Amino acid sequence: MSDTEVSTALLEATRLRAQVEALELRLAAEADRRAVGDKVGATDTASWWGHETRQDRPAAKRRMRLAESLDRHAPTASALAEGAISVDHARVITECVDKLPDDLEDPTVPERAEKHLLDEALDRDPKSLAILAKHVLTVVAPEIGEERDARALEREEREARANAWLTMGPDGRGSYRGKFSIPTLHGEMLKKMLLAFAAPKHQAATKGDEAAEAVERRPSPERMGDAFCELLERLPVDHLPKLGGLNASVVVLIDYTDLLSETGRATLESGEPISASLARRMACEAGLIPAVLGSRSELLDLGRTARLFSGAQRRGLAITQQTCTAVGCDWPAHLCHAHHDDSWLHGGKTDLANARLLCPRHHARIHDPHFETTHHPDGGVSFHRRT
Repeated sequence: MSDTEVSTALLEATRLRAQVEALELRLAAEADRRAVGDKVGATDTASWWGHETRQDRPAAKRRMRLAESLDRHAPTASALAEGAISVDHARVITECVDKLPDDLEDPTVPERAEKHLLDEALDRDPKSLAILAKHVLTVVAPEIGEERDARALEREEREARANAWLTMGPDGRGSYRGKFSIPTLHGEMLKKMLLAFAAPKHQAATKGDEAAEAVERRPSPERMGDAFCELLERLPVDHLPKLGGLNASVVVLIDYTDLLSETGRATLESGEPISASLARRMACEAGLIPAVLGSRSELLDLGRTARLFSGAQRRGLAITQQTCTAVGCDWPAHLCHAHHDDSWLHGGKTDLANARLLCPRHHARIHDPHFETTHHPDGGVSFHRRT
């Protein structure tokens, strides 16, 4: 088959599928009218249908509801039977028309709404059609639709905020897993934040040229997950609400010997372990308070509040250093982290003489035990992988 023949056959097969599904739904509606499930003692026709065809029961019930609705919406049923629209289009249209208010003064509104949505379905996918369907009254009956749609939208937003939820917990394999439901606005805000971190330019600047070559146009779930981690690391904890009278900071417990070791580990206040190198890196910028323990687990030092550089100090660094101080890096100062040359955990002071700017990539590298750091007379630093 030629390319043209394959593409034509594919489109025709898609239309045929819609026509077969239209026939299936018509037969389902007729079977329900005849109560065929009653003859074998089924709860209802949808349950009988799901059992006999090994469909998922909820899916069978949804299809039966669509079949019943198409019985009341002849234009949509005809368009589906012709293969002009898909089952998903039909579901959007019938659900929208069925949800129109019962107290409409003009009895032709439902008919006009269905016709409008059918016309739009010829050029839209089901998702964009569903968005349009939310405001169909404004289009077909603007004298009443605008006010009703506005009230409906406000009600939807209130319910979305009131019913927002999130669940999360450790999976025992070094990760947290969770799910959430948040209002559309907040979902779009979170998506835009994550896309900023997952953007190719940011990836290339923080992960190196090799990452830039592997960056595809649409961020993968893995890259969005990495962006979420970076977003959390950059949250200004001093602006968060207090928890138990303190800023929402995480306490990291670490033995002094592990603090000095390249292979040591630290423990979060929840009992979950992290590597000492990660603890050292995060203590520079994020909301972590290191609690250094002696050989008998006595508390030697509980994070000094002057750990983080002040705004004035950050401005001074931006003036004197201007860019990341790693050799060859031109990442601008306002996107860099402030790093203690002499580790704050080892008693290093939080002052300009002990500070340097490092981009996220080089900040991670300076804490990575696999790299050796060389300090140059001009104030720059370079990194070499240990052999």
